[in-house]
Amino acid sequence: MSKIAIISDSHDNLTNLKKCVTYLNNIKIDFLFHCGDIVSPFSLRILNELNCDYRAVFGNNDGEWLMLNEISNGRIFKPPYFFEIYGKKFIIFHEGDIVKYIDKSIDYVLFGHSHKVLIDKKETQLIINPGSLAGYLTDIATFVILDTESNNIDIIDIDTI
Repeated sequence: MSKIAIISDSHDNLTNLKKCVTYLNNIKIDFLFHCGDIVSPFSLRILNELNCDYRAVFGNNDGEWLMLNEISNGRIFKPPYFFEIYGKKFIIFHEGDIVKYIDKSIDYVLFGHSHKVLIDKKETQLIINPGSLAGYLTDIATFVILDTESNNIDIIDIDTI
């Protein structure tokens, strides 16, 4: 089983980011995607405490691209970012305005920006917005755990862990 965490819009909320990383390390996820708006390089020090690898894309609030890239050891990319892992194809954005145009050969389309959870399906393709890890704008802080074998998606409210 391959468990992948999907987070977005952490916006320097260090408390929620630390809580999320601790939880993910405890359940032993295999990989993590961050869909943008990490914001400041110091937030990556917490993300780097993950016991697994990760990839991220820059969001519209990420300002210090060089330092973010340096602290992440080159794991943050300009969107759209294509990545293949566990025999599955992923494409990651921050803003999801082009989601409906993504070819159906991509298994998972991941994005953030709206701070609202969205789980949708286009034939066999899953489209996932994990909401906002920071909890700003919507007053709920969420992230997603995806099982790539069963396509089961768990939406996790940070206040419940």
